[in-house]
Amino acid sequence: MSVLPEAVARWARLQRELGIDEVVLDQVWKPLGSSPPLAKPNRPPTGSEPIAPRDMGAQASRNPGPTPAAPTRAPQAQPAAPAPRREAPPARGPAPVAKPVGPPAQASLRPAATRASFPTFASLADLEAHAASCERCVLAKRRKSVVASGGPEKADWAILTLYAWAEDSENRQILSGIYAAPLLELAKSLGLGAPAATAIFACTPDDPSDTTIQGFTEAVRCRGHWLQRLKMSGCKAILVLDHKATTLARGPSGAVEWPAFRGQRWEIDGIPAISTHHPSRMARQSALRPEVESDLRQILSLVNGAG
Repeated sequence: MSVLPEAVARWARLQRELGIDEVVLDQVWKPLGSSPPLAKPNRPPTGSEPIAPRDMGAQASRNPGPTPAAPTRAPQAQPAAPAPRREAPPARGPAPVAKPVGPPAQASLRPAATRASFPTFASLADLEAHAASCERCVLAKRRKSVVASGGPEKADWAILTLYAWAEDSENRQILSGIYAAPLLELAKSLGLGAPAATAIFACTPDDPSDTTIQGFTEAVRCRGHWLQRLKMSGCKAILVLDHKATTLARGPSGAVEWPAFRGQRWEIDGIPAISTHHPSRMARQSALRPEVESDLRQILSLVNGAG
């Protein structure tokens, strides 16, 4: 039984017949967006239930007729279940083309170009013979002479220079020219014996002013000669002549600021080393002699084991 007065119930019924789905006043109001829309009810056929005109209200009140049922909400339409999603099959690329089987390319049959490693020399004569026939760098075609060693085979200390001078080439010995005499005499006066000698480049370049053939690449490829010569001598200390030889012996990672680096102690493959001025420079500048003497005293100290 409806809780609304009869007049209100008839008004609500009329609204529903006119197509209004939402009935008010007999239930709690909800926003239209809170629930899915209701299915619109079918209108009853015309004349099934006549409604009394307004001037017959009194008679209708005496003969109310059947009590109208309380308006009810039409059943909500259930949303249809989503259709199962069909995933598209993965895209297929073009079928691989079979490569014809045949003999490998000629380039793959060629061995990789490699540079032969340095041998370990059994004697100084073997080292000098190898240096004379060496073709590991561009100096093999740009050399005037090949002189890889000088001085005694065994010595307490050694000298490392850049390359042999013209007098050294004539004598077949490094530091055998007149230019080296003041340095060797000064060392002898301090109590040092004759040094073993070797050069960064066993090959004297045909053009000493061409620095493009006297770089780190050539120094590294000649390293097997001069480093083995130093170790073969059994020296306890190495005197390196001038900044060019020092720079190449230390390599690109070892910065050399000259003359600030002169007199500083460093190492060549574990052997203590001191850099000093070249004897030709000392001969031109007598003021450098005290500095060279100081460096030779450091060599003497290292040789005597006090360094």
